Amino acid sequence: MRHIVTNTLRVASAPIGFGLAFRRLPSLVIAILLLPALAACAATSTSFVPGCGQPNLPAVSSAAISVYRVSGVQGISQVTTGPDGNLWFVGGAGGLSNGLVEVIGRMSPYGVTKLYPVPGNPGLAFPGITAGADGNLWFTYITNTTTGVGRLNPTTGQFALFPITLPPPVPPVPPADLPLNTQATDIIAGPDGNLWFDVEQIAGASIIPEGYVGRITPAGIISLYPVPATEGGQPKVGNTPLSSASLGPSVALQPETISVGADGNLWSRLTNPNARSGCFPNATSSVVRVTPTGGVTVLTEDSPGFAGYRLGPGGDYWWMTSAGAFRRTSSTGRVTNFPADTQFGFTDPTHFVVGPDQNLWYVDGSSIFRMTKIGAVTRYHAPGNNSGATWVTAGPDGRLWFVEGASGAGSLGALSPSA
Repeated sequence: MRHIVTNTLRVASAPIGFGLAFRRLPSLVIAILLLPALAACAATSTSFVPGCGQPNLPAVSSAAISVYRVSGVQGISQVTTGPDGNLWFVGGAGGLSNGLVEVIGRMSPYGVTKLYPVPGNPGLAFPGITAGADGNLWFTYITNTTTGVGRLNPTTGQFALFPITLPPPVPPVPPADLPLNTQATDIIAGPDGNLWFDVEQIAGASIIPEGYVGRITPAGIISLYPVPATEGGQPKVGNTPLSSASLGPSVALQPETISVGADGNLWSRLTNPNARSGCFPNATSSVVRVTPTGGVTVLTEDSPGFAGYRLGPGGDYWWMTSAGAFRRTSSTGRVTNFPADTQFGFTDPTHFVVGPDQNLWYVDGSSIFRMTKIGAVTRYHAPGNNSGATWVTAGPDGRLWFVEGASGAGSLGALSPSA
């Protein structure tokens, strides 16, 4: 296993310059692109369709949902609860001739907002954000020349940016497949007091260099842990190939949607960024586990070594499968699958939260869902013709907060779990 420690370079605040176009699509844009798949899912029989959820969706609840529009923002990717009792999000604000620029936003539980433009005009990626154990907000960013992790002090508004330095890909990328598309995507606070994130690489249409799971300390020191690449055109765990019929030659799976597992390790779904089709883009049954000390293991969802991502209601482990279902593992090892009853599968397959009501809450790009520990599902939908739900988090006020607006609106929604 290679372990790379990058040179730490701090970038101070700089005037806003020019941005760049989307690289990895934010979840709200993925939801828009999945709209044509809804018709395909609805046309199927009532049997379960992998990636499409169940055609017979539960009725929409009439519970009141509050929607808070963020002035000046044209798109929001993720939202998290900050250490100051506010909601913090990453998104894009307009105003420049070349499009949106990345901003960090703060919203009180009453809907009062303030925007913090990220130094250097990182462009349209606005990937992930999380609250760190050090009391700061941490996020990922992409500029014209690099990708990295940023830190924002919620009290002073001061930024610090930490670029990520990657080694040359092995084997080298052919010139015809350049430029190399590298981006830090999701980020999460780890059990060790550090921040953990995914790094995805894409080169051309046929060759994808290895991806990385990264760790950054509160002081900004970055370590990278390579995800095992392919052998002979097929991804392998040791000598055992992983099932991936859709993968072409020389393709390596890439880590996305990093999460802290119920076992205290870091888990990422492995995806194929060049195979975005169907109701659930990139779906594979492969996952990568990284220990806080940097041990990397690739498994499948059905492996005995994979218990699940979250400790949920009743003390059971839960996770979302690549086929678009919830899987529960009891303390005795009994595995049960529950239909998620979604239209689009999961746009962020490892992301769901346990609400204050001890139920599971998740989204599919259109609606917000609640599932009890026995698998009963209730569906909620924000008001309006262009409403949606592309990210959910447990808020500081006892409500479930989500990114609202599948049409790209810059809004947050809030729903009481008792509704």
